[in-house]
Amino acid sequence: MRYIHILIIMLLVSMASCGNDEEFVINCEIRGLGSKGVEMYYTTRSMQRSGFHPVDGKIVLRGVASEPTLVEVFTTDGEPLFMCVAQNGDELEVKMDLEKPGVIKIKGNDASEKYARFVTENDSVLKSGDVAAINALVADEVMAHPDRISSAMLLVTRFNARGYELKADSLVNTLKPQARPSWVVGAYPGMVGEQVSSMARGTVKPITINCGQLNERDTTLRYWPSNQTYSMIVVTGTGKGDSVRTMLKELTGKLPKRRFKALEVAVMGDSAMWKLAIRRDSAKWMQGWVAGGVAGTAVRTLQIPGVPYFIVADSLGNQVYRGYSATAAGDSVKSRLARFFDSGDSDEETGTVAESGAKDAVADKASVRNAVTLPASPKKIIPRPDKQLKRMDNGQSGAAGGEHAIMKSQPQRWAMQ
Repeated sequence: MRYIHILIIMLLVSMASCGNDEEFVINCEIRGLGSKGVEMYYTTRSMQRSGFHPVDGKIVLRGVASEPTLVEVFTTDGEPLFMCVAQNGDELEVKMDLEKPGVIKIKGNDASEKYARFVTENDSVLKSGDVAAINALVADEVMAHPDRISSAMLLVTRFNARGYELKADSLVNTLKPQARPSWVVGAYPGMVGEQVSSMARGTVKPITINCGQLNERDTTLRYWPSNQTYSMIVVTGTGKGDSVRTMLKELTGKLPKRRFKALEVAVMGDSAMWKLAIRRDSAKWMQGWVAGGVAGTAVRTLQIPGVPYFIVADSLGNQVYRGYSATAAGDSVKSRLARFFDSGDSDEETGTVAESGAKDAVADKASVRNAVTLPASPKKIIPRPDKQLKRMDNGQSGAAGGEHAIMKSQPQRWAMQ
């Protein structure tokens, strides 16, 4: 009988042990949580989400992950609580106070303990909002300990890659392979890698955007980098902000068109939203809309990671600026065209034939592509047709003073010449 009791105890211990190997457990003691529920998110072969409810401020989270995975825990109203790494067989203990959310204690595995210690010790910097300081802090830790999973956790959760894509890609490659499990770093390496690829930073190609009906005319935008010294492509969303509008108005208002032109491409749900959004712009720059977001056919090759996004290119299509900052994009143009900026050198004063016609002059695809700026005296004026010349029907044309006077009406097209 005695041996039977021993066997039963051994069996129960064995079953408990097997059960632990099939899941991870996180015992949380969170002061100030009250009766708020929490949600746990982590990635395996897909995103996993589980909800839990506390009892007296204590709560037990359970999940299943055969490999180390990044676990993120929030309150049900979206307030972030803590992050850790866990896999089957782990049992972690987390202690924190909601009045001091930057102070976290985690026990159970080395990566989570080191991550929590770093976040607690550097809480003031991490809460400062100073992107450069935070990125420098994280970069130093990653370079000092490239063999730690905690370094990978800091990189993907605390390093802001917007505008720091090259540095982020470098840090990803600094980490040892064993320090960056796929379920911890997720898609982060691929996302930053795309932004430093030759495709993303390669030559900007001509772009054609069919905008549909605009001002009761079929409108097509055509952009060629070679038609001006520098150009800017601005990809915006539903709320581009006044800073973008102000920057574009300043550049297009003070620089000659043959030196600079801008193309604003909106990625919105439909053209009606776009037309409503641009109604108050009074834009001198080209504005278009594409379906499919940043993956739309017209802008797909630009590898736009988010909006608003700015690309400045020279006449050969080489990218001289690429990033999220309207100020930096504008300064990039100003520094390169400083001698033309606000010089009063307008296109009307240059007397180019391409710009001396009416503002809405029509041009077909071939004529725009092959347009050449002709040398002319600043005071040259193209003769106007004789007053007695009348419009001729059936597509015929008349001439006065050697200049063509009539052109058959065609769909309106705007082009960067």
